[in-house]
Amino acid sequence: MHWVRVLMHLASKLSMRFLSVMATVLAASSLTCAQSSIAIDTSNSNVWTINNGPLTVQWMPGNGRIFSMHWSAFPSQELVDQTNRDRNGPKGFYMDNVASLGGPTTPGYYLDPNGNYIDFWIAGPASSNAGFSWSWHDVLFANDPGVHIYFVLDHGPGDAAASVGQIQWVFRGDLNQFTNTYDVNTGLGNLGARAVPTNLAFGDGGRNVQDATVDLHGLTQPSGFRRSFYTKYDYSSYEYLHHSQGVYGAAMAAWMVLPRSESLTGGPTKQDLIFTNNLLIMEAYSNHLDNQIAFNVPQDAVLHRLYGPFYLHFNAFNPANPTAASLYAEARAASEQFKPLYDSEVELLNSGYVRSTRRGEVDVQVEGAQGLAPLSGWAVLSDPNTNFQYSHAGREYWQNLNPAGLATFHDVVPGAYRLSVYVLGEWGEFRTDGVQVKEHSPTHVSVSFTPELFGSFAPIWSIGASDRSSHEFLHGTVANPIELDPNYTDQYVNRLGNPLQDDREFWGNWNYWTDFATNQGAVVYYATSVGGTPATNDLTQWNYNQWHIFHPGLYAGIYNTADQTTDGYNYVCPSYVGLFGACATALVPDWQVHFTTTSDQQAQGRYVVLSVGLADTEADLTISLNGTPLNWTGIHFADADVRSGFSGTYQWVVFQWPASSLNTPGADNILTFHVDKTQGVMYDALRMEIASNSAAHESTGWNDYEFVASGTFEPANDTINNPN
Repeated sequence: MHWVRVLMHLASKLSMRFLSVMATVLAASSLTCAQSSIAIDTSNSNVWTINNGPLTVQWMPGNGRIFSMHWSAFPSQELVDQTNRDRNGPKGFYMDNVASLGGPTTPGYYLDPNGNYIDFWIAGPASSNAGFSWSWHDVLFANDPGVHIYFVLDHGPGDAAASVGQIQWVFRGDLNQFTNTYDVNTGLGNLGARAVPTNLAFGDGGRNVQDATVDLHGLTQPSGFRRSFYTKYDYSSYEYLHHSQGVYGAAMAAWMVLPRSESLTGGPTKQDLIFTNNLLIMEAYSNHLDNQIAFNVPQDAVLHRLYGPFYLHFNAFNPANPTAASLYAEARAASEQFKPLYDSEVELLNSGYVRSTRRGEVDVQVEGAQGLAPLSGWAVLSDPNTNFQYSHAGREYWQNLNPAGLATFHDVVPGAYRLSVYVLGEWGEFRTDGVQVKEHSPTHVSVSFTPELFGSFAPIWSIGASDRSSHEFLHGTVANPIELDPNYTDQYVNRLGNPLQDDREFWGNWNYWTDFATNQGAVVYYATSVGGTPATNDLTQWNYNQWHIFHPGLYAGIYNTADQTTDGYNYVCPSYVGLFGACATALVPDWQVHFTTTSDQQAQGRYVVLSVGLADTEADLTISLNGTPLNWTGIHFADADVRSGFSGTYQWVVFQWPASSLNTPGADNILTFHVDKTQGVMYDALRMEIASNSAAHESTGWNDYEFVASGTFEPANDTINNPN
C-alpha cells in the first residue's frame, strides 16, 4: 500500500475530525507541510465530505457513490437528484458495472502534498468467484467545478477466470436543473448538435414496450420533442467524432467529457450510450449494438486495464457563454487544461496512465487513399490480431485520412498495435499487425489501400453505398429535425452541412407491412431493367432492415382503452396479412432482386460473385440465384435493428455461384433473400460481379470476408494481416 494511503487510513482510524489547509505527508524521513485549498472530513465513517473550493461533495466510502454535490456558484442548489434512491440513499453519481468484481471494499484517498488535487477511491480484492482486483477513483482538482473519474482492473497468477460486461458511470442530476440533453456529432450521419428536452410524460402500464423504451402516443410532450417513443438507444453515439455530451437547464449544465478516447473499446464504429432521459452516461465498455464483443480473461492470465480518466464538468450560462453550444465549447476547453495535470497525478500514474512526455507519434501514409471525400477514409490503431470492432484489451486510436491520404496519431502510448485502414464507399479493409510505437519517437508507416474487386470489369449492378450502414435505405434519414441546434457550428458542419440526419428511432415507429403492401410484404427490387420494367434506382424501395417477423411492441391502450398490453401492433397490422393478431407470427416474404445480363457480361468469367455487406446481423441468410441456394450461418450478432441503429457489427459475406446459374442474356434472373430469425439482417450494400477467378481466399489472398459457395465455407480470418 502506498505510504500516503497508509497515513490517511491511520488518520481516519484515529477519528481525525477534519483535514484541511495542512496536508501532512511523509517524505524522505521528514515531515513537511503544504498549503491546500482542498479539505476532507472523514469523521463520519458512512459519509466523507470533500471540498475543493467550487465543489462540496458527499461520498459514501462503503459503495463509492457521490450522493450529494453543491457548487459555490449556486450554493443552495443540490446538483444531484435526491428522489431516485435505494436503501443506501440517493444514487447520485455512481458506476453501473457488470464484471467479475467482488468485495469486501476498502476506501482510501491520496491528498497531493501541494494541495493540487485529491484522489479518493474504493477498492476490492480478487476472490475465488470474482477474478479481478479493482479500484474506482474520483479526483477533485483544486478550484475546478468538476469530478475526474477512472476505473482500474487487475488480474494475475492465482486469480480465477473473469469477464467484463459493462463499465459505465451514471450521473443522476437534479430533475429541475437539468431538463435538456445536448449531444454533438454523434455519427457521421449526425453532424452538428441536438438539444432535446427530457421532462417527458411517460405514463405507465403497457407503455414500456421494450427494454428502456416507452410508447408516448397520446401523451403531451414538451416543445422541441418530436418523437413518438422514448428510448435511450435513439441517442447512442458513434465514437468517430464523439468528445462530450451534456445535460442543461435554465441556469447551468453538466458535461461528460472524454479527454482521450484511448481507453474505449470497439473502435470508431462502436456506439455507446450517452443518455437515459436526463441521466448523463459515460460508457467505456459495453456490448450495446456490438453484442458479441467479449472481454474474457482466463484463470491466472496477467492483465491490467485502465478506463479513463473522464471528466464530469459543471458550468453556467453567463454573458460570455449565453448558449448551450458555448457551454459545450467551454467544457471541452476546460478538459484540455487538465491533460498536463494528469501527468503528475500520483494515483492515476500508479494505475497505468502514461504521461504525455512518455508517449509516441504515428504517421501513416496510405497510397490509394488520396482525394477522398471528407470523413470517408479512416485509420485505426487497436489490439493486435483482432478486428478493431472487437478491440477491448488495450488502447485504441483513430484518425480521419486527410486529402493526401495521411493521418498522424499524437500522444500514443508505446506498444504494439494493429493498423487498419478502410474507406467508406469502398469494399475491403487493409490490416497489418506489429506497428511498434516507441516513447519520444515517431513511427512512420506507409501502406496501400486497394478496393477489393473480384472481377476485372465494372460490377453488373450494386445497391447501397458500402459505408457500413443501412441509413441510405427507407426510414434511414430525416430532413432538418427540430432538435438541431442552429447555434452550433464546427469544421464538419461548415464543410458538409447537416440538414439531412440519420433518423435513429425505435423500430415500432414504422409499419413494415404497410410500407411494402404493394408486394404483400416483400421487397422487390429491379437492379437493372428487365423487359419493360425499368431499374428501380430508388433506395427507399429497399427497407433499412430485412425482418423475418415484424411485430414491434406498441401500447395497445391507444387503440383500445381496455387493452393495456404491449400488443398494440395487432390493431395497425394491415388486414391482408391475416386475422387480428396474425402479425405476431406472420413471416415476412423473401426479398427479391431482379436483373439481366448481356452476352458480353457473361463472357467476363466463370463465376457469379455477390458481395453482401451486412451492417447488422441477427439471423442466418440464405440467398438463391435462380433457385440455387447458398446459406450463410450468421455470426457476430448485433441488435442494432431493435436498438434504433443503422449499424452494429459490420461483416462482409461473399456468395459465389457458377456462371452457368445465370439465365440466358437478356432474361430475368432472380435472387431471393431469406432470413430465419425474427430480427433478420441489415444490409449495408450489395454488389454483383462476374469474375474469371474464384473469390475464395486462397485465390484472392484476402481474408476480410466470409466466403460461401456450393459445398464450401471459408470464414473471415481476423487474426492475420490483410494486405489488400
